[in-house]
Amino acid sequence: MSSQIKVRLAGFALIALMLTCWVYPSYGVFCDYLDLLNNEVVVRVSVLTLWVPFGCLGAVLCLLWMSPKALYYGKGIGKVYSPKAMQLANKVCMYFALIGIAFSVGWTYHSIDLLERYGYVYSRELTKITPTGIHLMYVRPN
Repeated sequence: MSSQIKVRLAGFALIALMLTCWVYPSYGVFCDYLDLLNNEVVVRVSVLTLWVPFGCLGAVLCLLWMSPKALYYGKGIGKVYSPKAMQLANKVCMYFALIGIAFSVGWTYHSIDLLERYGYVYSRELTKITPTGIHLMYVRPN
């Protein structure tokens, strides 16, 4: 197998992995918010996971924008694009990471405001600490 084919296969695997690692937590955050809006009995607020939808979006967009040319030539992204283009991609990723932090802080305050408005109470027993962060659990008293 030639080195270009190996690079192409690795590129496709990287794109699939990156999209999966972005879509799965983003969908989880979206479902948590829908649970809150639908007044479910138990609601989860994942503060650190809230960073993922916007914080990783820049990396996903850069990967999707830069990968086709790299896959076509069968080389790494850093070998196909100029240092200026790579610097621009790094800035885009950094700005989206900062936007993700602002989004997560704002969304946390918005969610906590809705939790208080709907009468939810924090449950220390149900709260989980996982590798993706602290998942605060709130219950709605009957």
